[in-house]
Amino acid sequence: MIENEKLTMELTGDSMEVKPIMTRKLRRRPNDPVPIPDKRRKPLNYLLTDDQIMEDLRTLNKLFTVSPRTVSPSTPEHIPTAPMESPTQRYEARIEEGKLYYDKRWYHKSQAIYLESKDNTKISCVISTVGTNEIWVRKTSDSTKMRIYLGQLQRGAFVIRRRSAA
Repeated sequence: MIENEKLTMELTGDSMEVKPIMTRKLRRRPNDPVPIPDKRRKPLNYLLTDDQIMEDLRTLNKLFTVSPRTVSPSTPEHIPTAPMESPTQRYEARIEEGKLYYDKRWYHKSQAIYLESKDNTKISCVISTVGTNEIWVRKTSDSTKMRIYLGQLQRGAFVIRRRSAA
C-alpha cells in the first residue's frame, strides 16, 4: 500500500517535500509609491540619572533666585544699548523684513535710487532684490544688475540716495 502511494506520487509529481515558494518580482507601476526600505536603528538612550537632574535643577534655581542687586556679566545691564560700531563703519545699514535701513531711511524693492561710488560716479538704479546680507540693484541705463553688500554700504564704498520715481 505504501509502495502504491510512492508510485503514484512519483508519477503525478506530488510529493511531501517542502519546496521554497518562488516570488516573482513585478515591475512597479508609474503611480505606485516607491517602497521605503526598512531602516532599523538602535534606540539612543541618553538619559540622565535622578541625581544629575536634581543637580541641574538646583543650579537653575540658584541662577534664578539671585537678588536683583547682584549683576552678572550676562545680565542686560552690561549689554550696551547702542550697537558697537567699528571705526571703519561710517553709515548705519541693516536689513529687516525685506527692507533696507540705510542712513536713517528705509528703502524697499523696486524703489528708484542713486548709487554713488567712491570715485564720485552717480548711477541711476532701481532696487531689484533685498537679501539677508546684500541688495541687488538694476542700472536704469543698461539694465545690468549689481550686488551691493551691507559691509560696503556701512564702510561708505557705496552711498545710496533717494530719487523720485518719475
